[in-house]
Amino acid sequence: MFREFFKKNYKSRNLLSPEEVDELEQEVKRLKEDVAVREVQIIKFGRLIHEDPVNTNKYAKRITIHNRIINDNKQKINELEIKLLDK
Repeated sequence: MFREFFKKNYKSRNLLSPEEVDELEQEVKRLKEDVAVREVQIIKFGRLIHEDPVNTNKYAKRITIHNRIINDNKQKINELEIKLLDK
């Protein structure tokens, strides 16, 4: 809630060069693509848990790892989007 309010009311100070803006936008794009791929993997592992109950622990660990990485990536995306407000 606060983040959305901040983004709407923030006034840019134009601190970023066009090159830095491009780099940050590419990083955000890459992170979003990585999140999408990992979400598909989580769905796949969830299906495998039901289809192959013998290896449930292995799949559950992989899901946990993917969830942790997704959360880290989303945090980084939020940080970069706030930095991009200065373009």
